[in-house]
Amino acid sequence: MRAHVSDLEVSVVVPARNAARWLGECLESIRAEKPREIIVVDGCSTDNTVEIARSMGARVISDEGRGLPAARMLGVENACSDLVALIDADVVLPPGALGGLLDEFKACGYDGLQFGLVSEADGPGYWGAALAWHHIHSRVRSWFGVCATLIRRKVLLSVAFDDTFRSGEDIELRIRLEEAGYKLGVSSTTAVRHRFMDSFDAARDQWLQDGAGLARTVRKHPGRAGWLVVLPLLATIRGVGLSLLHAPRFLAYWACFLAYNYRSMFGELLRPPGTGLSVGGNAAWLTAARVAPMATGFLFWAMAAIMLTPAQLGMGSAVVAAALLTVQLGMLGVGPATLTLLPEQSDGGRRLVASGLLTVGVSTVVVSGAVAAVTYGLGSGVGVAWNDPVMTGLFAATALFAAAAYQLDHVGVAQERSDRALVRSLAQSVVQLAVLAFALAAGIREVAVVVGAVAAGALASVVLGLRQLNRAGVSPDWRHGLRPGPALRLLKPGLPNHALMLADRAPGYLLPLIVAAVLGPAATASWYMVWMMASAVFFVPQSAGFSLQTALAGGRSRPGLVSSALKASLGLTLAAGVMLLLAGPFLLNFLGPEYAAAAVLLPVLIPALLLGCVTQVYFGLCRAQGRLAEATTVAVSAAVLIVAPAAFTAQQFGLTGVSALWSGAQAAAALMAVWRLRMLTPAMPAAEPVQVPSAALNQPTGIEKP
Repeated sequence: MRAHVSDLEVSVVVPARNAARWLGECLESIRAEKPREIIVVDGCSTDNTVEIARSMGARVISDEGRGLPAARMLGVENACSDLVALIDADVVLPPGALGGLLDEFKACGYDGLQFGLVSEADGPGYWGAALAWHHIHSRVRSWFGVCATLIRRKVLLSVAFDDTFRSGEDIELRIRLEEAGYKLGVSSTTAVRHRFMDSFDAARDQWLQDGAGLARTVRKHPGRAGWLVVLPLLATIRGVGLSLLHAPRFLAYWACFLAYNYRSMFGELLRPPGTGLSVGGNAAWLTAARVAPMATGFLFWAMAAIMLTPAQLGMGSAVVAAALLTVQLGMLGVGPATLTLLPEQSDGGRRLVASGLLTVGVSTVVVSGAVAAVTYGLGSGVGVAWNDPVMTGLFAATALFAAAAYQLDHVGVAQERSDRALVRSLAQSVVQLAVLAFALAAGIREVAVVVGAVAAGALASVVLGLRQLNRAGVSPDWRHGLRPGPALRLLKPGLPNHALMLADRAPGYLLPLIVAAVLGPAATASWYMVWMMASAVFFVPQSAGFSLQTALAGGRSRPGLVSSALKASLGLTLAAGVMLLLAGPFLLNFLGPEYAAAAVLLPVLIPALLLGCVTQVYFGLCRAQGRLAEATTVAVSAAVLIVAPAAFTAQQFGLTGVSALWSGAQAAAALMAVWRLRMLTPAMPAAEPVQVPSAALNQPTGIEKP
């Protein structure tokens, strides 16, 4: 084919790896602009990418599989012109686009100028459309990037790509270009077509690469780019709001986007070089790992609020709260015991895994019957739901599947594969949201749909978890797992830990049931929404406590460790509390006026969260030193102060009174914790640590996400 005639003094660099599907159209659109040269940098393609490039008159060089940043730099180094256009193979230039961008580049004195991007799906399916919709509505499209960009060659040679990156190199490069004082921009007048592969695998690959790239950028530029840790969460919140208003079918996309971004991000960040994370750093990342997935929970309940009246939503949330209470009662400490015992098993834990799942399953079924009987006997609140056999069955199924999913999380942590829990959480979120979206589209507006969606999501998590174990070659040995011996081995160390955890957490699950019985379902809906937001912040002091426990149990005790954990907890909780105060009223107002009025509860609850910092650090110290009975006594005392007067307080003072009651009980527990910390801390180095489960044992399954 005859080479084109050059009109523009621009060298175009196109990195391509197995891009045969798109490369021809991309290069044809570039040839029409008549640049000085076209350089295709091949990344060891196994399709006919190279043949297509040569047939279009491009010069082909190989990056020998070193990755995209290295490929771009190789192309720039081999370019002849002073100006280089970096064009990805998934981009198509409209006629005159490159010349138009060049005119704008020169007129405004840019050092780097990106085309505007008009995203589109390369197919009729869901995932390509969702990716395109995301990028069209994203604020990130106004950020300078390099997928379709004109830049001075000498600038890139002086501030080169970091070829240790495999993704996110554009964000990292922009930081250094801006620090060097170069003028960068995104054109508002000249745009190109930017295509997305239409498959889940392609979407997942992009999410994973984005998360890893953000993590590397944060690690390299912590002061300038540290805020990027919350970027996926902020993007999800904004995307969900836009989706609820304009495109509800893309809600499942945002659940996947959030989960895979953070799975990749934390996988990168939690593998620090050299020594382990500090207590404060560990608490920060563990907090983020817990809080971020809760966005999908908010999506779920936001959709439910759109579907149902406040009274219906209140009844649904009360049933789900009853199921979660059942899970907490039925676990019997089997999960923490699994963390201690499973690594010792010669068969990879196949028998122990089966015993744990069966023990938790049987216990949860028994407890679900007891909870249903007790609440039915009260005759009001959630007990009314048991008049419907379908609702009763869904409640029991939700509790059973959620308990099994929670136990599988502990198994994953014990096998040092906690990433599996994130995958299951993703599957659970997608299924829950899909069930609600289907019901919304079909016009089904029943309370049973909400409870059924939670049950379906938990079942999906369990099925996927069993498949993960099977693929890893450690599928449960059900035949030997039925024997009572392994179950007793799990219960012996589990029950003491269970008592503390139950006393600490049960009030949070009981309060919605009490509010439902005294004030009715509509008030329960408002309480549950506010309580769900506060629970997200409550993960911060819990994370600090577990991080301290892990450090002490791991032999890293040192003077000032407790103080460091407490300072980190207070700082992080205060920051999270301020964010909740600012964002909470907006989110509640978005759900409707019935929920907006409950924003007055946030200033009452947030001080209790700060007080919880002291209590949770104390609990962490007690767990590490084997003082479970002492810590349980404090937790039970606080629980009694909350639960015993809760019905009277709700009747007399409403939700504000319940919130104040919670804060008062937390203050009492914090006073006891301060007194004991002052006595225990000087003796801490001499205390004999006991073997305790990892901090990760309390990672939520996704069901715990409201």
